[in-house]
Amino acid sequence: MSHKLVSSIIALLFLVLIQSFGGVFRFLLPVMALYTLGFLAYNYWYLKKNNVLNHWSLIRPVLFIFSMIGLYFVVPDGFFKGLFLIFSVIVIYFLEIGLLVVSEQVVFLETLVSYFALSTAIFAWNFYLLPKSTVTLLLLGVTTFLIARASFDYVPQSNQKKNFWSALITLCVLEVSWALVFLPFHFTALSVILFNVFYVLWIIVYYYLFHNLNRQKITFHVIFSSILIILIILSTPWKA
Repeated sequence: MSHKLVSSIIALLFLVLIQSFGGVFRFLLPVMALYTLGFLAYNYWYLKKNNVLNHWSLIRPVLFIFSMIGLYFVVPDGFFKGLFLIFSVIVIYFLEIGLLVVSEQVVFLETLVSYFALSTAIFAWNFYLLPKSTVTLLLLGVTTFLIARASFDYVPQSNQKKNFWSALITLCVLEVSWALVFLPFHFTALSVILFNVFYVLWIIVYYYLFHNLNRQKITFHVIFSSILIILIILSTPWKA
């Protein structure tokens, strides 16, 4: 069986399972857990077969699957949820096909979409279920470190340096997150703000590790993200 065919089955199975069990959370959770385990087992076999196996190349696709599952519960029912599912199937298929390919564009897409989706899902969980802030911060910290570290996996630097910069990004994000959880904003506004903070930190470190960082790149990304954050703050109504 070809890898393209298996990738098609993996992507379509995601759609079928989500559509079949999405209405009942207690059924969807174990079903998607089994799906993720099967997905992980296949990727392990395929990467090992091609002699490119490492744990970060296994973690990165799983994080993307988790992000799509989490975002599924946040997207409103109807047209937008249908659009989201189509997008998920297409991206899962192409990411799975390119499992052996090291591409900057693929890493950017996978990293940024995964982070935005997971941070949105975590803030939504905090918004609706009101757990302790420490739980929300713990989830955001783990998510930030894993996504950042997985995205740096193919960077030609030592593991010690990649771990250090991933941990530093995580620490900075947690500092911002601690302030955000107390703001009376809707969870979508909080996730967009945090995403922009993560994006600026991550892209600066990414260019630095490739020795391709300069003042113009820093200025552009900082100003662009700052404008987006200011617009979000100004246009978001404060909840009571």
